[in-house]
Amino acid sequence: MTVDLFPGPVVAELADPGARFIRETVLPVEDRHRGVVHSEAVRVDLQCAAKEAGFFAPDVAAEYGGHGLDMRGRTVVFEEAGYSLLGPLALNIAAPDGGNMHLLEAVATPEQKERYLRPLATGEIRSCFAMTEPAPGAGSDPAALTTRAERVPGGRRIDGRKWFITGADGAGFTIVMARTSGEPGERGGATMFFVDADNPGTKTVRHIGTLDENLFGGRQSSSSPARPRRTSPAPPSPSTAECPVTVR
Repeated sequence: MTVDLFPGPVVAELADPGARFIRETVLPVEDRHRGVVHSEAVRVDLQCAAKEAGFFAPDVAAEYGGHGLDMRGRTVVFEEAGYSLLGPLALNIAAPDGGNMHLLEAVATPEQKERYLRPLATGEIRSCFAMTEPAPGAGSDPAALTTRAERVPGGRRIDGRKWFITGADGAGFTIVMARTSGEPGERGGATMFFVDADNPGTKTVRHIGTLDENLFGGRQSSSSPARPRRTSPAPPSPSTAECPVTVR
């Protein structure tokens, strides 16, 4: 069977203008900030510029404001975005938001998509993914999870500590990996939970210095418990901005 790797005409129309956008709009911002940006204003300005240019959220479904490109198309656009350290941030494909959007689009319920995916896909909010724990807790292996999510009246109570959580500063919500059964080292029980930023049970303990500074939102050490809460509309994000704006 022949495998068609041609990305298609839509991608061809995006590739060259996208490359110019990265070089003419994003690279000057990278130069001014030496590749390190932790300002919501700069992030929002870059993303507004990408929206105006028509390159924003290339991998997200059209119903959430993206182009809905498949893997073949993404490789072309992502490669152009990667020419600049800030390219993925501008196009809203940077980690951890890019992976979280892909996850939510694949497995979230309709209610969860409206509450979390839509504002994330439009750049109104950011997110983070809390998996890594201090030793001997989980690194990349969820079987080592020590954070627990116990059933309590009204939902689950999450107890544990996470660290090196990229993007935690200013994130609108966190996807927390916690154990619902078994003991550390045993397979099974690893479950993902939404924890809103305003949950009173979460606390940022400290900021961890790293050699790499260009991931937006820093790397934090956070501890819980996160208290159970009933679902409610997500609060407005202070990072929301109207386009067009001037890229700083």
